[in-house]
This record gives sequence, C-alpha cells and structure tokens, in this order.
Amino acid sequence: MNRGIIFQDPGYLTKRWILTAVCLLLLSLVIFPGSTLSVGNVHGVSPAVSPGLWAHYAISGNESGGTVDALFTVRQVSGSNVTFSDLDTFSDGHTTTDAVSVSISTGPTVPSSGQYFVISPQKQVGESVYPGDTKHYQNLTIQDIASHTIVFAKRQVAHVHAFNSSQIFTGSTPPSTTFEDFYWDDSTGMITEIVKSLNGAVVLHVTMSSTSLWQPDSSIDSFLIPSAVISLTSAVLIGFIIVGRYRRKAKRLAR
Repeated sequence: MNRGIIFQDPGYLTKRWILTAVCLLLLSLVIFPGSTLSVGNVHGVSPAVSPGLWAHYAISGNESGGTVDALFTVRQVSGSNVTFSDLDTFSDGHTTTDAVSVSISTGPTVPSSGQYFVISPQKQVGESVYPGDTKHYQNLTIQDIASHTIVFAKRQVAHVHAFNSSQIFTGSTPPSTTFEDFYWDDSTGMITEIVKSLNGAVVLHVTMSSTSLWQPDSSIDSFLIPSAVISLTSAVLIGFIIVGRYRRKAKRLAR
C-alpha cells in the first residue's frame, strides 16, 4: 500500500534548507565581495585618526610665508570629517592658531586648496584621493605606495604627483610649471610630506618631524629576542639529552 510515497523527517528538511541558504550566502560573498560588504558606506572607510593625536611639521621654502613649524592636533572626528587645530610658529618667534576641517570623502572646505592634510586609510593605487568629489579630484589619484622611514619608523606611504602648467605670458616672463608631491601614511591617512617646486626649484617643503600617530621602530628586531630564547632553550634541551645518554652509557660500561 502507498508505494512510491516517501515521508521525510521535517527536521531533516529544515536542516537541508539551512544548509542550502548558507551555501547560497557563501556563494554570494565570493561572487560579490565588494558590493556585499560596502552597503551603507559608499566611499569605504572612516577616518583612522582620533582626537588628541598630533603631528609636528618642519616647513621651509620661499612660499612658506615665514612659517618654520606647524603642529596639527586632531580635535574632532565626525563621520568623514576631521577637524584639526593648526599652531604655526614663524621665524620671528610669533605663533598663530587656526582650525582646519577636511573630509576624507570630499576633501578640504575650499576645494583644490592644497590642504590635503588627511585622506582615508588603506588607499589603493589608482584610487581617487577624495572619491566623494569627482568634479575637483577625479584626476588626483594615488600613483604609488612605497615603504619610507617616517619619524624613525618604516611606514607604507601613498604618493600623488600633481602639476599645474601656466601658459600666461607677462612681458618676457616664460610660462611656469608648478609640481606638487603629496605623501600620506597609508595606515592613518595623515599627510607626511609636501614638496612644491616651480620651474625645477623647490619653493615649499613640509615634512613630518614628530608625531603621536605611531611609535618609533625598536632598534632591536622584535623577532630577535623570541628567536634567541627558542634557540637557547633548544640548545639546553639537546645538551640535557646528550649528557643523559652519555651518563647511561658510562654506567653500562662501568658494570
């Protein structure tokens, strides 16, 4: 009776459906990794700096305006916006304080001002510096990422080389070409160096001289001490084994 009718355990069906759903989810993550993880955050990540962190910069060049040192301190982080206090010290000793706000999505308050003090961390080559403003920054993309020693630590640094060529003639003055190189620490997104040159001569050089963003590299390799301890322990164990065998052999010979 009732041949051909198969009754299955409801628990078995439930388990099979769960297993199928999990497999489909894993398949979607493999096929669409970026779109699945980036929902709700169109331009990637949040700022990697936090209030209280600071960086000192040494400044030189004809376009420095007499500024010899700048201290940037993070005062507030709100969404993609980072607000700094900027304490500038001039060659005659006087100081000024200002507030600077930069969005890691759309850039500084005044577009294309050159105040590119912070970007989003973990940039990739070819990625826009400020992806939220395609009008002003579509051609300002990361060109290379390389290892540099910054404030006594090896850091991965993202770099942009930009230029502005003027074709305006004033009397006998030839057209000028301004090149600007910007460097950011790839882990924090903080600016580490700015080099501006005009017709081959450096007119502005800003370089990070000290910071609380990271600690200097240790003079002793962090793997050296553990490796030495392991080697010493191994040598002691091998020594005990050899000595033990020698003593047992000596006892047997003595008998």
